Amino acid sequence: MFSLSLTNMAVGKPVIVKTGVGVLLLCAAAVLVFSFTNIPGSQSSNEENTKTRESRSMGEDRDWSWEMNAVDTSKIREFLQVLSEEPHMAGLERDKFLVDWLAETWRGFGLDEVKTRGYNMLMDYPDRDWPNTISITRENGEEVFRTHYKEEGVDNPNFVYAFNAYSKAGNASGLPVYVNYGRIEDFEELANMTVDLNNKVCIARYGKIFRGNKADHAARFGCVGLIIYSDPQEVAAEGVDPSQVYPNSFWLPGTGMQRGSLALIDGDPLTPFWPSVENAYNIPEEELSKYLPSIPVQPIGYADAEEILSRMGGWIAPNSWQGEIPDLIYRIGGEFNIEHSDCMIEMNVNNKQEKKESKNVIGIVYGSEEPDRYVMLGNHRDAWGFGAVDPSSGTAQLIEVARVVGEKLKTGWRPKRTIMFLSWGAEEFSLCGSREFVEEYQIQLEDRGVAYINTDVCMSGLYLEPASSPTLAHLFKSATKDIWSPAGADNGSYYDFWKNYENVPENEDFEPEVIMSPGAGSDHATFIFLAGVPVLDITFGPDYKKYPKISGYPAYHTGYETFDLVDKIYDPEYKMFRACSQLNLRIGLDLADTEILPMKIETYADVMEQAFTDMESNGLIAKLTDLGIETKYLKEAVINFRPAVEAWRIYMNDLDLTNPLVRRTINDQIRGFEGTFLLYGGLPDRMQYRHAIIAPSQFDAYGGSAFPGLGDLVHGIDDLSESDRNLQIEKLKKHTSDLMILVNRAAMYLKPLPVLGF
Repeated sequence: MFSLSLTNMAVGKPVIVKTGVGVLLLCAAAVLVFSFTNIPGSQSSNEENTKTRESRSMGEDRDWSWEMNAVDTSKIREFLQVLSEEPHMAGLERDKFLVDWLAETWRGFGLDEVKTRGYNMLMDYPDRDWPNTISITRENGEEVFRTHYKEEGVDNPNFVYAFNAYSKAGNASGLPVYVNYGRIEDFEELANMTVDLNNKVCIARYGKIFRGNKADHAARFGCVGLIIYSDPQEVAAEGVDPSQVYPNSFWLPGTGMQRGSLALIDGDPLTPFWPSVENAYNIPEEELSKYLPSIPVQPIGYADAEEILSRMGGWIAPNSWQGEIPDLIYRIGGEFNIEHSDCMIEMNVNNKQEKKESKNVIGIVYGSEEPDRYVMLGNHRDAWGFGAVDPSSGTAQLIEVARVVGEKLKTGWRPKRTIMFLSWGAEEFSLCGSREFVEEYQIQLEDRGVAYINTDVCMSGLYLEPASSPTLAHLFKSATKDIWSPAGADNGSYYDFWKNYENVPENEDFEPEVIMSPGAGSDHATFIFLAGVPVLDITFGPDYKKYPKISGYPAYHTGYETFDLVDKIYDPEYKMFRACSQLNLRIGLDLADTEILPMKIETYADVMEQAFTDMESNGLIAKLTDLGIETKYLKEAVINFRPAVEAWRIYMNDLDLTNPLVRRTINDQIRGFEGTFLLYGGLPDRMQYRHAIIAPSQFDAYGGSAFPGLGDLVHGIDDLSESDRNLQIEKLKKHTSDLMILVNRAAMYLKPLPVLGF
């Protein structure tokens, strides 16, 4: 079994000296008492010192040319070829092969240690003998139309048939209703239009929110089945003619079907909130309905969607609901047109749930000064098919980063803190590998984790889409000044390229916009939302200025996500792979090597102040007031947080940070700060998310928001019965109080250590 203990280090690795521990502790106590009782009186006297330290903490005075030059695009291409050669769903033979191949590859790079850790988890697979189908049938049994169950032109015998994991198996029949993106507001608009959704088969297009939320909304509003398709508006914006789609471009052909999980819980559904370790309790089958869809769900391509939508009757859908299937007027439905008035939709979903093992691969480089502090870089390994973009683009660059670090070890260098490389299994089954890992080692990670850097889709375009915890968001600016422009090192930095793309004048500074409430769509989620470990999520995506309506990349989770798509269309020169690897190296080594951890705690003041302003402007605070909920104390806590951070900066910058014990103590205070925002029991009615300041919305696991619990509890409160409404008001009162205490507690955490925040 893998262990996060660092007591079994091999010869030649850092050794923790145990001799004279009592003397060492007495000396440490004396040094700390002396150092921390001299609290500064003014900030201005330390202004220059502050600037110098901040620059040093962000790696700005370091020459990164060796690391940047060490990235080898030919190696990345070799790795990608192996990773995407065959389909490799979690729990199946190719995934097992890749576990062994990756572990041996990392050992060959000279990492200190490489281990694997597997978990037996509930997964879901389509039946090879009985593919899932959707058909239009007449009352007399005549079949008018039947959907594809795999993409045209994808003939690999190991390629998975189209399905949505964890869909309810079984049959459903009914008249079709078009529900746009299947968002909660879409269903509410249909309710306002008095559209009857009961016993209907709903059809939604992919995009905007997590597919599992679409399924949950459909079931809540009475649908007996859900069909999800990819609309040309998002996946074939330049036309659907064969000459305009893959393999002639990156756009999706008509039979491309997006697979994906529907589970509304992260990790193994059988062991919610606990790891799937040996002999762990598994919940009864009947309890799975809390987390898995209660209706059949099936994905189709837009060619098949056209066959259904073109036969539908009913009102014309609103203009904002119109997609871009050529020559089609989108209708709400609830009935078929006159020619098909005796027809029904028939859904047949034959998925089979079974427990399978999937393994994580863990590569370790031990730190020389703080081996018990972990800087983690990760990416999942499993895919719904060939997965050349998701996740193999991220895996290929992760392997290259590990290779470069291995080469750097040969020069005699060793990072101050331990670096972990993490290849997750079963991410596509709702983040299973990373969730189980964090749940098993949660105590160690909460106590020792410095940061987790995630790269799921390394590359589907030229443009960085940065997301991170607020405390790390500033790192993107300094790091992109050191990595190369897509045009190469001789053409400036990526920062210069990015600045030009954003049309910032040359003589002006450019502050990149970073999403500081990352959603829960990838493996970073459990680190930040459960364990309180700060995260960065790195991906380079498409040009949303040129294609403002697309969502992600068109071939996502389809049979057309091949090596050729990447090698011949997306990045033939592997220049974006290079930039992605360089960025992971630059930020990862910065976090592992800087003397003072480069977190900017004051950014949380910006996030909370802006969130409160937004809640005042959008009417949420007024609504809370109408419900009898006092928010002024929460507002006071938010307002008082900024001066607490400023006082902490003054205090910290007057300390003798040349003293390693003082440095360690301050780093521990910085490292542990994120945990002050964790709620012990999780957000209201959502135990899996403990972070009270930034977390996904209840209605979209892919999205993030600030103070999410307040918005979730207020939503729909006026539609509740009087008794349920009163219960919801009590929840709101308690959660508002919880937030006030958390924010005040975070401010007290920043007080000088000897005074315990008094």
